[in-house]
Amino acid sequence: MLFKIIVVLFVLFAWSRVFLRFRDRKVSRWEFAFWSLMWIGALVVLFMPAITRPIANLLQIGRGIDVVVYLSIILLFYLVFRIYVKLEEVEQEITKVVSEVSLKKGRGSKGKR
Repeated sequence: MLFKIIVVLFVLFAWSRVFLRFRDRKVSRWEFAFWSLMWIGALVVLFMPAITRPIANLLQIGRGIDVVVYLSIILLFYLVFRIYVKLEEVEQEITKVVSEVSLKKGRGSKGKR
């Protein structure tokens, strides 16, 4: 029972962060819906773990909770990949901006001498 209380408190905390980001327009409607469904799904599995058994049987995986673990790991890898791609884009943009600023400063200082 203690575990369920801790998970519920964590889910409420995590969802509140999502809601605040949505309210501040830092996440889109789709992102808000996605994360809301993820956290609701976590609560459903927490209180009704047998709901995962049909999916486990379909995928020929031993236990329902194993399906949740496997899907969670796959989702985490995908999200890490998305973060990596975004970080690379930001890095390239920063390099481009720094290069442009450097070139502009270089041209500006030559004319002042």
